[in-house]
Amino acid sequence: MNTSSDKKFEQPSIVQAILAGFNTISTKPELILFPIVLDLFLWFGPAWRVDRIFAPFIKALTNLPGIESGEVITIIENYQAGLRETLSSFNLAAALRTLPIGIPSLMVSKPSFVNPLGHPLTFSLDSSLQFVALWLLFLLAGYFLGSLYFQNISKQVIGFTEGSFKSLLKSFAQIVLMPILLLIILIILAIPLTIVITLVSMIGPNISQFVLTLALLFGFWALIPLVFTPHGIFLYKQNLMAAMITSIKVVRISMNKTIWFIVLSFLMVEGLNYLWRSPTVDNWFLVIGILGHAFIVSAVIAASFHYFIDATQYSQSVINQHLQSTQV
Repeated sequence: MNTSSDKKFEQPSIVQAILAGFNTISTKPELILFPIVLDLFLWFGPAWRVDRIFAPFIKALTNLPGIESGEVITIIENYQAGLRETLSSFNLAAALRTLPIGIPSLMVSKPSFVNPLGHPLTFSLDSSLQFVALWLLFLLAGYFLGSLYFQNISKQVIGFTEGSFKSLLKSFAQIVLMPILLLIILIILAIPLTIVITLVSMIGPNISQFVLTLALLFGFWALIPLVFTPHGIFLYKQNLMAAMITSIKVVRISMNKTIWFIVLSFLMVEGLNYLWRSPTVDNWFLVIGILGHAFIVSAVIAASFHYFIDATQYSQSVINQHLQSTQV
């Protein structure tokens, strides 16, 4: 007689997970309000300019020691022009779109300070203190709202409608720690890679570019096993380290299916984003893009929760089967 501990599960189905994700959002369409409200705020709400703060730093680039040749000066000037153009359309409120966990946004990639009604209320920051304080405020708000967004989707996926504010704060704390820990991991990985690339560049620049490409691929490959860390935090209420270990175990056993799920999800979201982004910021048709983007990206996130549950059950059955075989 089989017990729940030795019950065998099939490998997770990508198609079934995606269909389940769309059904989840169709059943609870109010979940897409999070990205919709964020995009409307970034489009019509107040904006904060930062180009005045960074102008002295950009100008000082031409005064760096060792810049004498005409080619280097031309490169620096082109770099300065690119920075000025980027900062001239950058809204600090875009920091509300936090990574790796946060509310998805279509408008964060669109030019700021223009909408169909004209120009939004704009504030120009004058000091570094203002910039840092406001940036931290937006960042924490983005992580909190992102935690609320992911928690609501996860509850809908498992059919659990209740949830305490204490549980939300616990998940929020783990999500804030997540980018800090990932940054530490990247720094640890980057130190030896930088030394290797520096030594290789002394041999030949072409070889160093090849090594850099391999290093970036290695870094991406090293982070893939952590892709379901937020899912363990929101579904199973795990702390950050436990969620990372769970994600690594699940991805290790279902690596091939997981990679295909990530690729298909990325192609679905980014492919449709080309359509959603096509209207200009002064065109009301961009509202359709905002609605479409909110629905698709929320459905894909819900699908990732469905896929993670199936993959967790499958990986646990594989582990149980392995333990039983070793005991025989």
